[in-house]
Amino acid sequence: MVQTAVQSQSDAGNPVEGAGGGAREGTGPGKAPPQSPKAPPRERGDSAAGTPAPREPAIEVVGISKCYQMYRRPSDRLKQALSRWKKKYYREFWAVRDISFTVGRGESVGIIGRNGSGKSTLVQMIAGTLTPTAGSIKVHGQISALLELGAGFNPEFTGRENIYLAGSIRGFSRKQISSLFEKIVEFADIGDFLDQPVKTYSSGMYVRLAFSVAAQVRPEILVVDEALAVGDIFFQQRCHRYMREELKDTTKLMVTHDLNAVANHCDRAIVMHHGQMAFEGSPLDAIAFYTRIVHNEQFAGSDEPGKDEVQGANTAAPKGTADESLPWMDVAEDKRGGAGEVRICRVAMADANGEAIQAIKPDDPFVCYYEIEVAEPKSDLIFGVMINDRFGNAVCGDNSLSLHHGKVDCPEPGRYTVQLDYTWPELKPGKYTATFGVGEGQHAHHHTVQCWAHNVVSVTAIAPRRPVHGLFTNPVKDVRINRIG
Repeated sequence: MVQTAVQSQSDAGNPVEGAGGGAREGTGPGKAPPQSPKAPPRERGDSAAGTPAPREPAIEVVGISKCYQMYRRPSDRLKQALSRWKKKYYREFWAVRDISFTVGRGESVGIIGRNGSGKSTLVQMIAGTLTPTAGSIKVHGQISALLELGAGFNPEFTGRENIYLAGSIRGFSRKQISSLFEKIVEFADIGDFLDQPVKTYSSGMYVRLAFSVAAQVRPEILVVDEALAVGDIFFQQRCHRYMREELKDTTKLMVTHDLNAVANHCDRAIVMHHGQMAFEGSPLDAIAFYTRIVHNEQFAGSDEPGKDEVQGANTAAPKGTADESLPWMDVAEDKRGGAGEVRICRVAMADANGEAIQAIKPDDPFVCYYEIEVAEPKSDLIFGVMINDRFGNAVCGDNSLSLHHGKVDCPEPGRYTVQLDYTWPELKPGKYTATFGVGEGQHAHHHTVQCWAHNVVSVTAIAPRRPVHGLFTNPVKDVRINRIG
């Protein structure tokens, strides 16, 4: 078992100081880390409880935690050293608490979460650049870690020199690196800057070279922490294509805020929240869970229900009843997120005849229905639907502000039904899901999210008339040819 990793420079400059010691197994304070009341209970998605044959483990994480000592004043550090633990001059901050999971060989796992949730601390412990306070980590195979911009590089060395330096850190001989040198340089595409000190590089050039070295050495395990977000779009596409095609059998652990990358590259995803693992499951379920966390924290709403009444939204029509012949689907609480002053109780997606959609083709009309519960009078409500592909990517959508009469009011508390009419676009055939949303405000993008119902309806798209190139077709209007010689 080989445990090789790039040395992170961030730990040395950390404003706090770690407690405890040990190589890859925590040997700090004997007490268990305290539980945070803010952290949601850990949830497990469908794929985490599925039945596929287990893979041979590449990474085994068992009960790891990381505690930092936070001092109010620099002098308190000296006092602590002199007191020999008779008195505490610091407070404990648990960046990571009691995390356990296994990554199978050849599996790709994404780690997502808000800033400060413990993602980077977790992967730094896995890579070996941080020591856990408690718990143990076993890495079976050679690990190559791209933890931060320039990790493992000497800023005074040229790009050429740093290629050999980074290769040696990963356990490769000079001869082995020389055999890969041309591929590394070609992939990085930094031109004449190869023989310039890397301290003169832009952030994009830095990450080009760092990723090229990390990827071209073909590690058994690749750990990436947000590094790819720095490069330009063309380099990002090249990196994602390389990971998908050339590194398809490599075990990958990715920390990123790019939810599309998680959906496209990962077999499984973990959501970190307040230092704990709040969710583990399929990428699509993890993205929906993470989005609910963000909405619920941004908009601390009330769950107080309104009166059990039904009324046509934004109309003077008398109170009535919802059309029970529609293919209604109740929205589970764990599918909702947002401020909560307006709650989506159930939804329906139907064809022009009001029936459930089995398959839908371009130009077919369809209708999205909401049944909402309003806790207090509301004005300037926005209703919209987003269509997501099977990876969770947002493909298309629109909301009521696009209409000249799109202003929607609910003048009193109660239940309302809402109807949105759409036409299916010329999308690539496949499975899609619909996410229903209610906002409050006057801007199509910047408004208060009152409620989102994530991926609650599934539909199958077909394209019988002509092939769809890419996600959707932009039809060619004409073709001409002229002989010029």
